[in-house]
Amino acid sequence: GMRWLWVFFTAIAAVALATDVVPEVTTALEATPEGSVLFFEGFRDVWTTKWTNSSDAKYDGEWHHSMDYSEVKGDAGAKMASAGKLHAMAAHIADHVKFEDKPVVVQYEVKATNGLTCDGMYVKLLQDVKGGLKNFNNEARYTIMFGPDKCSGTDKVHFILQYQNPVSKEWEEKHAKDVPLSAGSDRQTHLYTLILRPDGSYEILIDTVSKAKGSILETMEPSIIPPKEIDDPTDSKPSSWVDEAMINDPEAKKPDDWDEDAPEMIEDADAVKPAAWEDDESDMIPDPKANKPNDWDDEEDGDWEAPVVPNPKCKAAGCGVWVRPQKRNPDYKGKWYPARISNPAYKGEWKPRQIPNKNFFEESNPFKQLAPITAVAFEVLSISGGIVFDNLLIANSEEAASDFAAKTWAYRSKLEKAKAPSGGDITSKVTSMFTRYSALAMELFQQHPAAVMAGSALAIIVLLVLMFACCRSSPPP
Repeated sequence: GMRWLWVFFTAIAAVALATDVVPEVTTALEATPEGSVLFFEGFRDVWTTKWTNSSDAKYDGEWHHSMDYSEVKGDAGAKMASAGKLHAMAAHIADHVKFEDKPVVVQYEVKATNGLTCDGMYVKLLQDVKGGLKNFNNEARYTIMFGPDKCSGTDKVHFILQYQNPVSKEWEEKHAKDVPLSAGSDRQTHLYTLILRPDGSYEILIDTVSKAKGSILETMEPSIIPPKEIDDPTDSKPSSWVDEAMINDPEAKKPDDWDEDAPEMIEDADAVKPAAWEDDESDMIPDPKANKPNDWDDEEDGDWEAPVVPNPKCKAAGCGVWVRPQKRNPDYKGKWYPARISNPAYKGEWKPRQIPNKNFFEESNPFKQLAPITAVAFEVLSISGGIVFDNLLIANSEEAASDFAAKTWAYRSKLEKAKAPSGGDITSKVTSMFTRYSALAMELFQQHPAAVMAGSALAIIVLLVLMFACCRSSPPP
């Protein structure tokens, strides 16, 4: 049975070798997004010419062009190569991203090749950077910050907006309330997608699966729309204001028989020493079965003493001085406290008076008020190092992002999952292998029928030769 199984898979391998083409590999390496694309970076070839490293001395982490970082041979990405350091680089967006009548989609891939300890993996979509991208740092104004972050108590996929109050002209961060946990500890490539739609709704996807939905008008914290009224900063609580709801009863008195000094535990006067109790015996005695070793030298080794063992006479009840056991004192009451009653002078919780908020504004569609994006940047700390970014895409089309992910991330993820260790018996593993090879053969036939037919013919010939070599009868002696 195993011989035939080997023959079968040899034939399948011959098909793959004969066709000598796996179209998905070429697609995953060379695909470019189609449709309404505003920015794309696949980190291929001379990608470094598009990116500017921050000149700020604190960003001393190095970026490397990482080749063959995934299961796809020839795959390339930008890797944070310096463990324990801050990394920062940015790239201009030729056609500035504007928030008008089309959705804005941000999508990219991340692979934590060394796992995660305390690592940021998010991107920032920047507004104008004063002094140019070389001066980019953590204080640069951004419109969107999106992506995973895992460190200590933080484990989330950030979605943060910087929004300007049109009245006060002040900028404030607005955080999405409900965001998913990050992925990546499994060291596989994960795809992060943010969809921000013109109606103000947003959606966060991980590996093409929707994980969170919300509205920038309703589910951001603090809210984009400020309150109409605010606390009066000049108001203060009157000194006569009573905000203690409960007080000690002033008429309560400790009872005369209340003894605060009575102990909680006392000796049990009714306890009787067991008849089998051995007052003159010790709990431990020298082992009567132990003998001094023949090679023991008292002058060199000192006086020999037998090891001690539990005294068997103590098993019945006990040995040594008998002490009465303790029991709870029926007269124990503890410290006396007066009863609590409602405070007749209570006025309730004091709150400052409300005044109109001079910075209040109304906005039914904050999407269109978001500041245009002129650059994209990474500005993150990596303790683990070895985090690789790939296929960074900004588009005005959800379909463009999903179609591109199907050509790139989906294939890479399929290879990684196939290689990942898994349990199961030999039957399930053989079945899984057969399914993968069958699917590969079908995909090859659909895309290159002539090549597959030629390869299949060669595989049949190889199979016949192997069957003849393995199965022919031996000549008689």
